[in-house]
Amino acid sequence: MKKSYYFAELSSSYDAEIQDLLNDSEGKSALKHRLKEKRQELASILPMIEFAPEMVVPVFYDAFSFANPKAMAAVVDCEPDDGDFPGWDHVSPLVTVADWAAPYLAAVLAERAGEEFMVTAASLEFIRKFDHSAPPAAAEDDDEDADRERSDDDDGRGDDDGERDLAEAGDDWLGEQGFDSIKS
Repeated sequence: MKKSYYFAELSSSYDAEIQDLLNDSEGKSALKHRLKEKRQELASILPMIEFAPEMVVPVFYDAFSFANPKAMAAVVDCEPDDGDFPGWDHVSPLVTVADWAAPYLAAVLAERAGEEFMVTAASLEFIRKFDHSAPPAAAEDDDEDADRERSDDDDGRGDDDGERDLAEAGDDWLGEQGFDSIKS
């Protein structure tokens, strides 16, 4: 899938955020619980839509269905600064937002940068679902199977070094943004 630089960078960050939400510190599946927490915290993380949208987009995880993938593919090839970045009024007819997400949509659209964020959110979810060159999307139902597979590895220790590195990087990034570190 062809993506603008903007969406290529953000989709990578969004994937990392979703990977960070997948498991708790004990390696147990935590995606549903953590998405619920994100949704409950929307009011407090809403200011991040302008400087770290990938941290807020999980509120809309699986909230969109896409009736016109070709039109959405054109959206993800746009740069916000090039003047061709579509507005939410152009993108909203291309997506269906799940009923459960309506209160979150209303809260975001009430913000100054809400419409641009919603274009970004829909685009990142489109990329997550349809970009076959991207890492595989997280599947909530497969988390337990993956945990079992990791525990069945030949060396008995699993392969969660990469997950720990990602969690540490995420924790470091949050610390740089002024949030409390898990380490402290």
